[in-house]
Amino acid sequence: MDTIQTAVNYRQLPRPTWAEIDLDAIENNIDAFLDVLGKDVSLIVAAKGNGYGHGMLPIVKLLESKDIYGFATGNIYEAIQMRKAGIRKPIQLFAHNFPETAGLLAEYGLMPSFVNPEDAAAYAEALGRDTPLKVWVKCDTGLGRLGLHPDEVLPMLAYIQKETAFQVEGLYTHIGPVDSSENPQKEEYNHYQMQQFRQLIQKVEDAGYHIPKYQFSSTYAAQRYPEAWYNAVCVGTALFADAQPRPPRIGLGLKNCLKGIHSRLISTKTHAAGNRCLNRLIERETRIGIVPFGSCDGFSTRNVGKEVLLCGARCPVMAVCLEHTVLDITAVPQAQVGDIVTFLGVNGGDRVTVDEYCRYLGITEIEFWCSLSYHSFPHIYVRNNAVSEIVIYS
Repeated sequence: MDTIQTAVNYRQLPRPTWAEIDLDAIENNIDAFLDVLGKDVSLIVAAKGNGYGHGMLPIVKLLESKDIYGFATGNIYEAIQMRKAGIRKPIQLFAHNFPETAGLLAEYGLMPSFVNPEDAAAYAEALGRDTPLKVWVKCDTGLGRLGLHPDEVLPMLAYIQKETAFQVEGLYTHIGPVDSSENPQKEEYNHYQMQQFRQLIQKVEDAGYHIPKYQFSSTYAAQRYPEAWYNAVCVGTALFADAQPRPPRIGLGLKNCLKGIHSRLISTKTHAAGNRCLNRLIERETRIGIVPFGSCDGFSTRNVGKEVLLCGARCPVMAVCLEHTVLDITAVPQAQVGDIVTFLGVNGGDRVTVDEYCRYLGITEIEFWCSLSYHSFPHIYVRNNAVSEIVIYS
């Protein structure tokens, strides 16, 4: 029984489990940022983590034609994948790789992040002092994780200018948790970081250095602190979802792109009271349904007890196995083999949301997205209500 609206011909899928991703929503979100930022602020798209778990390549190929500066990831393999897929826009690498990779950076036109005082010299030694390479310099303005101390930035810029053929493309930092409930002084903290970065920019310019890009704001800060856009903003989470700080200072009309994760019943069975199912004693007559979606697909065993949708009704998860999930479908007597089970999205008149999972499991949206296996079930990309691309690696 069809209880979802979809452009996917799911009956033809060899394994009847799929994720549906709305490219129109992603395009809406990128256009919203481009409109509000204007021509004077460059937009960098963070495509890291396999596009935050949504599948990187179909998304960057969609955005390559947009008026964005380029892409960013911390994974050199992802960056090389983008180049091999035909991406020509600039690609910034967040800190992840060692100077020994310098040859690959030059070969594929990738821009590393210098985060340690010795990075410039080490990369020059590995690559050759006369070999040009665009680089980004990261400073730590208070997050305390990666980056040069502000006092170390000018000496590095001086070394790069005098001793290497490198070109500094940008100076950036990483703002702390704009919306962290664990930090009641977050506003004070965020403004301190802004002040540190602003003072650093002034010192850099007073010293006579010209750096094309200054980037401070990411998804949440860009919507909370327009005064901290400078001339470059890096957006990741908000590309994929209605991710806003509370309260936002600008309204963008962002949309969620992960429309659904669905599967189909492959078997049903009725257990009498006193039977056992997966070592569990059945206390009342129970009808179960089996779905080919399990922990190998990223569906956590901690979801036992959570509800999914079948024929528009909620059914509790009894067990999560490696490749299967067992549902209690007693309350849906009309359900039969082949019916759609919705783990995320709309089925009938009800909806299961990402936020519902996050609250149940005690995780963030990003953790949920990135927990899903991109290699065990198809990710199907829809545009203008038609299937644009089906991606499956197995």
